[in-house]
Amino acid sequence: MFWQVSVNRQAECRRLRRSGRSSAVILHLVFCLQTVYSGSGELSIPLGKDGAMMKTTVFCPLLLIGGYLLGSVSSAILVTWLWARKDIRTLGNRNAGVANVARSVGILPAAMVGVVDFSKGAIPVLLARMLGLSELCALGGAVAAVIGHSYPLYFRFRGGKGLATSLGALLAFTPIETFLVLPVLGLVYLVLTGSAVTGAVVSLGLLVGINLWRGYPLPVVLAPLVLLVTMGLCTLPQAIQDWRRAEGRGDVLMHWLAPREKSGRWGNVAVITDSIASLPDEVCAREGVHVVPLSLTLPEGTYRDGLDIDPRRFYRLLREDGVSPKTSSPSPGEFLALYRRLRKAHEAGVVITPPKELTQTWNSAHLAAQEMKDHFTVHVVDSRVAGPAQGFVALAAARTALAGAPLQDILNVIEATRDAVGFVGVLDTLKFLVAGGRVAESRQWMRSALRLYPVLYIRQGQIRLIGMARTKKKAIEQMVHWLRSNLPEGDLALAFCHTDALQEAKDLESRLVALFHPVEYFLTELSPVIGAHAGPGLVGVAWWARAAKT
Repeated sequence: MFWQVSVNRQAECRRLRRSGRSSAVILHLVFCLQTVYSGSGELSIPLGKDGAMMKTTVFCPLLLIGGYLLGSVSSAILVTWLWARKDIRTLGNRNAGVANVARSVGILPAAMVGVVDFSKGAIPVLLARMLGLSELCALGGAVAAVIGHSYPLYFRFRGGKGLATSLGALLAFTPIETFLVLPVLGLVYLVLTGSAVTGAVVSLGLLVGINLWRGYPLPVVLAPLVLLVTMGLCTLPQAIQDWRRAEGRGDVLMHWLAPREKSGRWGNVAVITDSIASLPDEVCAREGVHVVPLSLTLPEGTYRDGLDIDPRRFYRLLREDGVSPKTSSPSPGEFLALYRRLRKAHEAGVVITPPKELTQTWNSAHLAAQEMKDHFTVHVVDSRVAGPAQGFVALAAARTALAGAPLQDILNVIEATRDAVGFVGVLDTLKFLVAGGRVAESRQWMRSALRLYPVLYIRQGQIRLIGMARTKKKAIEQMVHWLRSNLPEGDLALAFCHTDALQEAKDLESRLVALFHPVEYFLTELSPVIGAHAGPGLVGVAWWARAAKT
């Protein structure tokens, strides 16, 4: 195949090339893109025997890059956020795909996601054919789009499985044949098994046979198989995690191949906590923890904790303007709305709250659970801790649920984990805790402590003093010494946290990681609601002694 260029434009290109201007090269490429078939009356000019190879060398890599960038536009994440102000990766089965959007958000937003996801797969194939590239290049662009959908550049490489994007590419390759196998996909996926994996294997395998029978070129025949393998490789890390965490390997296989047949062996329990847990967004998305935000009321309005207010601005208001924010727990209505969404994809729910003595979250979650008791079973559990220690309880429950454990096993894990977690921290001042009524000590002790740096930890729902120092450095030394003396033995997970004291938290992280060698650790900023009561400058650490397998 030759590139075709009109005589007039060819002459103009020669004139610019002789002039030595770089615009000649650009114009030449533009002319090449504007290909005209021979029957149009314009002269077909070959650009040399290597013209087709040049075109493949230039445009195939561009198609691969463009396909990945296009696939990275995760419509499920964008539409769900615009529609419900939620991250789809924390809802339902946490997959950023059409089916999860339909179950967790609604049919209309799912339809919008479907159109975009189908288009992401079809566009690279259609563009390759428009440019006269080979079917192999077209298939490469489609594969790149599926990889981009699964590992989106714009969303920290956490996306969906790529089934809709693959189907869009196959519709562009062989529209009639693909339409013929869509009912098979729907029957296996939606009616018989409930498994996208099984549906894709059966329907795309059938499509390979049909394309072979129809005599299509080899890249087109193998396109369903190549896209199926691509989807499998993209979901392999999650499958390995499920396999390693599961007690019964047969349950994992059943979950992937026929989740509708699990019938009680696969609990499908949603794990919920509130924003006081201060878990990083990426941890919640990865582990499947649903977070209900508390509220902060400032002079100019009310904000959702961790969502509507910038922490830097919030702490500046505390330090410089002397603002005294008010905090409030989620209402029963907020929990009720979440339960109604979750019941579409889950059989039961578990809510993990801070101590009843510190917030009203437990009461709100419990009232909503009573309202839903005839439709959706929800257990509300007081973690007896707060902050990332509460988050560790939620993580233990979420990982157990993901492994397919029944509801009672998850509740047993929560009970065991409550005794294996804790939190200790150093405050810049006690005045915020005193103002909020969170410290129940003598008036004389408080007057003295306000001039010192207290070391506190949470035990059985109460904030306890374990030390004080006249400098923050000495207070941190006391905290480290206390940790070395009291931290339980066993595999440790640590969460280093702060309220507008990032560098001090990083220094503490480096020191304690070298000291304890935790098997898991992360750094997080405590939610502004905690900051409203603890004040800016808090530095602390939560631990989870994972001696027993959860």
